[in-house]
Amino acid sequence: MFRNLILSVVLLTNAFAQNAALTSSGFKGARELKTQSAFAHKVALETSGFDSAYKLSLPKPVQDKNFYLLSLFQRTREVRRLLSQNKALKQLADDKVVSLKKAAGCDNVACVDQLIRFDGPTIEAVAAQLQTLANRPEFKLLAKKDLRASGVFIKYSDQSDAQMLVSAWKDAATGMNRILNVYCLGHDPRYKDIDKVSFDVTTQDYRNRLKARINDINLSRDALFFEPTLNFALALLEINRRDEAGRYEPLEQGENKACLQHLKNIKWSDYPYSFILVLGSGPQDSSRLSPLGVKRADVAAQLFLQHKAPLIILSGGHVHPMQTPYCEAIEMKKYVMEKYKIPETKFLVDPHARHTTTNFRNGARLAFRYRIPADLTALVTSSEDHIASSTREEFRIRCLNELGYFPVEFIKRISPVAAEFKPSVASLFFDANDPLDP
Repeated sequence: MFRNLILSVVLLTNAFAQNAALTSSGFKGARELKTQSAFAHKVALETSGFDSAYKLSLPKPVQDKNFYLLSLFQRTREVRRLLSQNKALKQLADDKVVSLKKAAGCDNVACVDQLIRFDGPTIEAVAAQLQTLANRPEFKLLAKKDLRASGVFIKYSDQSDAQMLVSAWKDAATGMNRILNVYCLGHDPRYKDIDKVSFDVTTQDYRNRLKARINDINLSRDALFFEPTLNFALALLEINRRDEAGRYEPLEQGENKACLQHLKNIKWSDYPYSFILVLGSGPQDSSRLSPLGVKRADVAAQLFLQHKAPLIILSGGHVHPMQTPYCEAIEMKKYVMEKYKIPETKFLVDPHARHTTTNFRNGARLAFRYRIPADLTALVTSSEDHIASSTREEFRIRCLNELGYFPVEFIKRISPVAAEFKPSVASLFFDANDPLDP
């Protein structure tokens, strides 16, 4: 089980008294925690297969972040050749191309869905072919160089290369089908108020939109078996203006560039924490930043100015209200830089998180991707009730239900508005359960 792979996943929920002040006395213990868990964290990293030097390639970020395996299939020439030459997969590709063309003539979304989605037997049939192909040198190299080193499939790092390949394929197929469920059939996602389809799928207007996009899909003569379904799923996201997963990418060349250039100058031992994570809060109206978001940003700035950490990570995407043009993390960054005159080199942003679970997950991802020392403890700040809920057992259970793992090794409340935590390497796993922030 994946939870057995990640060592020392501990939830510490002892809170300080509610009247505890946000003072230096409330921040004792970070170095002790760092010492106690450093070895276990190192073991988890070493056994995961993740290579911190691995560079994610995201030229098509919405596709790549949701379906990194399929992108690797497309971009790795030798692997693509083997997939194209496999008779069973070639036949499936031909069948799916024909089905895609037929779908343009459907008079309801159920017809479109039935023709384009992957049914259970087909998913298993593909898995059987991949199980065999996994023994080829081309696929073994893919597993070593990309599947394991990237960390994207870390959930399956205790499996064999063949098993990892199959598991990753099943996740991709399920992810494509899930997009069809929500944005073709109109089923409610887990968080319907912010993630649902943008149109009434029962109308002729929507069917016309689908037909037009199907007719615009251009596939090569040697289309891979998954490409008709993949292209349609991505088209559904585009029709519904659900490109949130790809916005601001590549972060390293945009919002996070200045800070990344500064990281090499940080003397980490000068600070009790590696970074301060701020949990975003979106407004319920057309405002750029909510009053609660302002308060959280203020607390983070004060902690930074007290030299608690050399960096601030602001987390929150385009969430509230649905389809808002404003990004929580970006707006908080603008606010703090202007009010406190803190330079851009001190900020990293996660402009994609849509929930508290992914605030922690994405903040942890940035730490591992940007090679922030993994043995250091971090600090998280938010409103008092938010910190309280994040340090309860219910939050760990929510993470397990929604993410499949706990994205931190531990979290411990140290004041009404702050908690210590340690990022978990499990957070690197890309998950198409949420196509807007996988």
